Amino acid sequence: MNRITVVLVTTLVLISFGCASTSRMPLRDVSIPDIGSSATATLGERLLMQGRGYHTDLLHITHLKGKFVESYGQTFCRLSPDSNRFQSFNGTAVRFINFIRGTRGYTHIVEMKQGKVCIDDVWSGCFDSQKASFTVQPNGLCASPNSMQRIIEYNGKTGDVLNFTYREVYGTRVAAPLTQNFTMDLMEGNVINYKGARLRIDQATNQKIQYAVLRNFGTY
Repeated sequence: MNRITVVLVTTLVLISFGCASTSRMPLRDVSIPDIGSSATATLGERLLMQGRGYHTDLLHITHLKGKFVESYGQTFCRLSPDSNRFQSFNGTAVRFINFIRGTRGYTHIVEMKQGKVCIDDVWSGCFDSQKASFTVQPNGLCASPNSMQRIIEYNGKTGDVLNFTYREVYGTRVAAPLTQNFTMDLMEGNVINYKGARLRIDQATNQKIQYAVLRNFGTY
């Protein structure tokens, strides 16, 4: 590699990293579903989750591959309602590729322009649905993978007894000692309290449950 090529490659790397500046996500304490609203879950699904994040549009990239960029199986959160910029918690969500198929840098920020996913890099450009596989989920929950999430899941019905599982998840790791099963006897009423959370059960079968969250785990 001669001196001119080295200078060119170095310049491109600096351009890539300069364009991928970090923006602060508006994280706050969130709970889903909304308190008081009627909700339905099926066997094995989540009834209540509380953690750090914010509600916004989510961009799910399944497959994006260009000559100088690639991204697979990544989720990006819209930074604000009036912004076309989406950011991932994964700092290496998008990989920049050099002329010899090596890595020349990463970014975790992309843009949506006229239905296309655009990478802010001189060699990458924009990708429509013909060149990449992606979907936009309106008003999803952008949940921080680094915060603790408290979750209640539905595990079906045995006679008049409802079965649940409580989990505390830290990022992508489930702490086994903080995974607990508990039950509710419908003969004793239709409201259950567990670790501060309060749920009203309106209807339940072994496969589906209809309920409302009256209070979440914390005070927010």
